[in-house]
Amino acid sequence: MSNLLPTVPYTLPLPALQATLQQALKRPMKDRPYTAQIMRQNPTAFLFLIDQSGSMDELTTYQEQPVSKAVAVAQIINQTLFELLLRCQKGDEIRHYYDVALIGYGGQSSEQANLLWSGAMTGKTFLSPAELAQATIRVEELATERTIRGRTIAVTEKRPVWIEPVHRHRTPMKSALVLAESLVQQWLAAQAGKDVYPPTIINITDGVATDGTDEDLLACSERVRQLHTPDGHVLLMNIHIAPERGKAVLFPSNASELGNDPYARLLYDMSSEMPPPYHTDIASLFDLDQRPVYVGMCSNANMDALVKFMNIGTPTQSNQHFSHQLRPDS
Repeated sequence: MSNLLPTVPYTLPLPALQATLQQALKRPMKDRPYTAQIMRQNPTAFLFLIDQSGSMDELTTYQEQPVSKAVAVAQIINQTLFELLLRCQKGDEIRHYYDVALIGYGGQSSEQANLLWSGAMTGKTFLSPAELAQATIRVEELATERTIRGRTIAVTEKRPVWIEPVHRHRTPMKSALVLAESLVQQWLAAQAGKDVYPPTIINITDGVATDGTDEDLLACSERVRQLHTPDGHVLLMNIHIAPERGKAVLFPSNASELGNDPYARLLYDMSSEMPPPYHTDIASLFDLDQRPVYVGMCSNANMDALVKFMNIGTPTQSNQHFSHQLRPDS
């Protein structure tokens, strides 16, 4: 149990939280994990850990435009949140299928991670979809193209913005993992051991942690991955983004694919093995051979790979596994 639990706002006093969590973790796990239906009575959770260190000002290419990595990641996160919100909207109703948390590290402090919601949601941990709809900081207009009846036309679309690009300070990744651990513990305690789809954590980084050793990071990630619901263990996915140079390693099956890159090996060891229901989507989106094992990490990935990585980890139209799990009529 992390010693940093009291740093996070909780709905339960710490002793009650710990007792409830321990009871929840004692429930036996199912023989067929990652099969729980996602519905209003049983939502799942997504946590996004976003590197906001100074090196995120390095240029990359996204949507055929040269932008900083910070700008590209912010746009991809905003698009992902928008898609999550759209999946929850049924007419005028916004249904509670997910709880979402954003954690930034390096943006506000060189040593501490922080929650990224702002405005009226400042200080909140998880937001429901209805709260997410109220948490936008502005709406931007984007020029894009649509194909209608065989004709490609230019259109302008309005898109909500939840986070702005930030690149400052160092890379306190350990702090981000500890905060994520605390938030997941809070969420699991609130579910009281229900058969809910386990939380998914996606860590987006471009460099080495500056607040802990490799052993520290491995210990943090192991604690996170040991947390579970009856439907399965928490999924921790890590992606190292880089400008378009070097060989990318995408969802490897074994450590030998990483060559002599010690940082890639660290992310590999920190990451969850992806459950079989994800395998078809991983192979299809990343044009990989069908394999018995895929580890949820990518190294030296460009922005296109990041978009696909987010599609694997969240219930977008591309992720058939999540589409099957979602109960839109519930």
